[in-house]
Amino acid sequence: MARLEPPVGSTAWSPDFVAQTLELLVVFGHGGEIRSLRPVHADALRVGWAVGRSADEILSELLARYGLTPRVLHSTSWRHDNGHVLLTYLAVVDAPADPGPHLVDEPVSRTELARGDATAAPASIRTAQVLEHALRHLAWLVADDPAIAAALPEWRQLLEPYVPEPFRGL
Repeated sequence: MARLEPPVGSTAWSPDFVAQTLELLVVFGHGGEIRSLRPVHADALRVGWAVGRSADEILSELLARYGLTPRVLHSTSWRHDNGHVLLTYLAVVDAPADPGPHLVDEPVSRTELARGDATAAPASIRTAQVLEHALRHLAWLVADDPAIAAALPEWRQLLEPYVPEPFRGL
């Protein structure tokens, strides 16, 4: 008689269970620089991801609440945060005439990427590091993906300082 190994995890699974949060980093080009829009109270927009809806649909609706339309909306990374999965998207929008009272418009500053080791995630990941990773990923997409390149022709120059990285291998 064969003996079964114990289960890998002990958490019950359900197709209705929501364990994901969508994080949205919003950027636009203005005056030859990349700028970001974030909520006045946080480093990024975050919203729960319910079963039965696509992330693109939820995030497009979130942007519309702020009067923004994405030119590009692309998932760039994921990480664990406070016991749940956080899936990050980058939205490139046109420069808003007025970001309104709920969003802060600020320049994007360069930062070092968060680094873990070959088999573990970094111990700490700041939102600025996620944005740095997202912009390096976008630099790769602008050069490699015809749809992204067509949507953002003027971004090639804005992204020149970023080393294109779709992901970092071992």
